[in-house]
Amino acid sequence: MTNTRKWLMILILPFIFVSSSALAAFDDNLSKVCEKSSGSIIKVYQGLGSPAPAGSSPFKQAADTSNDGSYCSEIPDAYRINIYKFGTCTADPFAVNDFSTCSYFIDSETPVVHTIQGVGVPAALATTGVIAPGTYGYGFMILNNSLEVKHTQTFDTAMFSNPAGGGIVSGTTCWSIAYTTTYGGFDPALRDNGSVTSTGIECGTAADAAPAFTKEIFDSLGGGFGEEAFTATDASSYTQPSGDVMRAKLLQDDNASVATGFANAKRIFVRVDFATDKVVTASSNFEINFKLTDAVAIDTGYDVGAERQYIIKMGADPFQVDVVVTD
Repeated sequence: MTNTRKWLMILILPFIFVSSSALAAFDDNLSKVCEKSSGSIIKVYQGLGSPAPAGSSPFKQAADTSNDGSYCSEIPDAYRINIYKFGTCTADPFAVNDFSTCSYFIDSETPVVHTIQGVGVPAALATTGVIAPGTYGYGFMILNNSLEVKHTQTFDTAMFSNPAGGGIVSGTTCWSIAYTTTYGGFDPALRDNGSVTSTGIECGTAADAAPAFTKEIFDSLGGGFGEEAFTATDASSYTQPSGDVMRAKLLQDDNASVATGFANAKRIFVRVDFATDKVVTASSNFEINFKLTDAVAIDTGYDVGAERQYIIKMGADPFQVDVVVTD
């Protein structure tokens, strides 16, 4: 008799902490997909602003149209990650970054690049190892702290953009460009990226759309620049509906040392404490699937003086990993 069971890991960061940029500190109460005028076309409302100014919150939440907000969570066309380590451990590796009890799907000096498609069958993960038989209480992943998304979105109203600060353009179709933003804005060279003066988005006609991967660097796990100091470790754990508990921290490029500032923060280390231990036998086979839900945050900005609604960036939100084990 074949026994099939599933491990579920929800990654990555905004479930643990609140982004000062992509999630706008939840002040706008918008945490789901946006209302559509038809099909996949997002409905734009003129003059909404909670908080003010009017025009700063042009969307309504599809599940509750009494909630207006400044961004939309949608399924991206593609999501790209760079994995250095992915495995399970018998003891908690998080406190002191101790991986001595761990077994690996991936353990690589150079990253395994994996692209998750928003639609269709995901590409198989190129693993570099196998999980040894045993009982495991923890799962973890170490990724490059630059997460990449590619997406094109259509609106029922023309939106403005200023792609890479090269000049203002507008249209009802907006797409990601080759661009880099940061989560906290700690790097002064990138601080103004993803604003009305320099957007990671270009808007125009559907025929002109040429989407490219845009990067979001997670340079702190606390508030943004000017809110609080650089923070390498999340403030608290996140308990998933399954009962699994997730923590995260930023590491240096040796995949072991805790980052001391934005300049040497190069990796994201995510650990999941399983509510139920996972058993691996000598006959276990694994199938690893990645799934996207509302994994891109389409962020807006409002130019009060010109009364223009901008699409400014596309931020990387959580993705889901299913590990299916068959004995």
